[in-house]
Amino acid sequence: MIMMKKHWVALWAASSLLLPATAFSEDSAALLTQAAGSFRLVDEAMTSAVAGQIEPAAGERREQTAGASEAAGQPDEVEMAALYYYAEQKQDDRVAAEAARLRLKFPQFEMPQDLFLPQSARGIDETALWQLYDKSDFTGIDAEIIRRKSETPDWAPTADFTEKLARRKQRVLMTEAAAAKNWTDVIQAGGGIDPATETEVDLLWSLIDAYSQTGMKQPLADVYRGILLREGDKRLPDAVLVTTLQKAIRDFPASEVQAVMRKLAVTPALQAGLQPVAFDLLRKTVADFNADEKQTTPLSDDQLAPLKAAASPKAEDMALLGWYYLKIKQPAVSAQWFGKALEMQPDAANAKGLYLSLAAQNLEEEAYQVAATHLQDLSGDPEFLMNALSLRFAKPDMAVIDDRIVASYSTTILQTLNADHAEILAWYAYNSKQYEAASAWFQKAVDWKAAPARVKGLALSYLRLSQKQEFAALQEKYVSAYPDIWTGIKSASPPKGEKAASVIKPRGAIQANYFRNFQAKRYSACINDLNDLQARGQLSPDAAQIGGWCYLGLSRLSEARASFAMGLNANGQIRVDAAYGTALTLLRGRLTDDAEAILAAYPLGAERDREIRAEIYFQRARASFDQKQYQNTLDALNARASLVAEPADLSQLRGWAYYHLGNKTMAKQVFQRLNDHLSDAGVRRGLMVTSQWDTRR
Repeated sequence: MIMMKKHWVALWAASSLLLPATAFSEDSAALLTQAAGSFRLVDEAMTSAVAGQIEPAAGERREQTAGASEAAGQPDEVEMAALYYYAEQKQDDRVAAEAARLRLKFPQFEMPQDLFLPQSARGIDETALWQLYDKSDFTGIDAEIIRRKSETPDWAPTADFTEKLARRKQRVLMTEAAAAKNWTDVIQAGGGIDPATETEVDLLWSLIDAYSQTGMKQPLADVYRGILLREGDKRLPDAVLVTTLQKAIRDFPASEVQAVMRKLAVTPALQAGLQPVAFDLLRKTVADFNADEKQTTPLSDDQLAPLKAAASPKAEDMALLGWYYLKIKQPAVSAQWFGKALEMQPDAANAKGLYLSLAAQNLEEEAYQVAATHLQDLSGDPEFLMNALSLRFAKPDMAVIDDRIVASYSTTILQTLNADHAEILAWYAYNSKQYEAASAWFQKAVDWKAAPARVKGLALSYLRLSQKQEFAALQEKYVSAYPDIWTGIKSASPPKGEKAASVIKPRGAIQANYFRNFQAKRYSACINDLNDLQARGQLSPDAAQIGGWCYLGLSRLSEARASFAMGLNANGQIRVDAAYGTALTLLRGRLTDDAEAILAAYPLGAERDREIRAEIYFQRARASFDQKQYQNTLDALNARASLVAEPADLSQLRGWAYYHLGNKTMAKQVFQRLNDHLSDAGVRRGLMVTSQWDTRR
């Protein structure tokens, strides 16, 4: 079950106490380079934010404030006494006159926010709140606010504290979500940030990463523009601009980043600081060219010169040049660069590049030797390795095949479920009179995807093994589908029995590659494998369910639902698993009613049904609390508690729901019960608030 962190409860409970953050006003922009007009001013806090400094502690902050007020000539209590007296007497004219007098004497004077509050609600020391603020103890802050309101109903935290608390909560939520790579929560928490004026740049960088990972191009461009295109003396420090441009290389075409760099590089210092960015941009330019099929005009030699003449060449740069020359159809040159890269860094990517460069020159034997030498490196991409090795099996007269190659080839076939290559290996075994292995591989090929040549090969193998009953059953099954293949099968001449490596039968212990990637949580690779199966017409409902879990792991909810839907029309366990996956996908999207409909339509079994219902009630309780529908919160929590035990964090939510409904007795009982067996600051403060109310009855 999806569990809720404790601090979320604290944030929800505070929703009725504090002012919301300012809404985010979206700016429209099509590209990173589009920026018209001026941006709002940026204060000096930018320098502190870049240096990673935090806000001063509560005592230090108040001392600074007091010193600033004295230096600015603010009125003292004696000067303010008359203003407060007239306000208490509701003599508005006298209030206005006194305020005018104070402004003449103290030019920086502003009307106090607590002027019209009752005297009992004025001037309450917020030291305790600031101490809790410095600890990011949001539960403690909420409890302290509730306690003070219960003592003085007209009291409210100062605007300064309220604004800073909302900001601190925002920072904590964004930082924790970014650390967990929960990009949706980062975006939600950062919704009130204005990219054009924000001074804490690390928060903007978190938003950049979140928008980049979720593919939200328009808001991504807005954040970049807000950082990079501030003008005049409001321009951000060079270190911030350089770091932001390095991120932009990942997210935008090289031409757009270059345009921004030309606009920014107006000082010699920044020009020097941008040199590493310029080199990264060259890499990006070459990589974009390599990846874009529409780009066909080769880059100039001057553009490539820095990459070729690097003082400390890197393997990845050599590989980049290798792919570049392979694309512009100079495979001999690309083979040289890949050869250098492979010497420095023997890995799958460089081995693939060298293989393709040699194959493009029709150097089949040399290309095959690259694949044979790097079997281990290439084993992570069974599809590529299988294709690289297949030529030798299709042309066995070229040379004797090593047993290691046969083992690797057969393993990759089983990992990829590739019927075509299973057929190639089957004919290789058949032509070398390894009939048992041939029949086993032909059977695999037919099981994965039937075709005339595969059925014919299986039939021939049965005849060579004198398995007449199996032959008859096969003919009966496929005679109507493939009538032309049976003529002359019984009179066909046996193979010559060419010398060949030993072929073993398919091993059941080898898992399909998509399933291995799923188990290792390589969800994108799993989906690629399944797409290959679907393209070959071999995607089974069982495999489609694995695709649903992979899409769910990537939070691609609509695709997950589509994959699970393929199994809803199946039978048995596949249908049950598909319904379970569909329900979880709906709950991930907070669609509790739709998830409940799945439970009504498809029996999941007692354990899974209880799990899904518990999550439904949990989400309804949370949503109701957010909307201040506290009775609905209790109803959902009660329904959930009838199914599974209630954890402490939800019990706290229950206590606060009782509190907001005015049922302080029940609230106290909840917090007392929690406090008896749990040491938690939030529980203690809840108990304190409800106990203080109880003593005043």
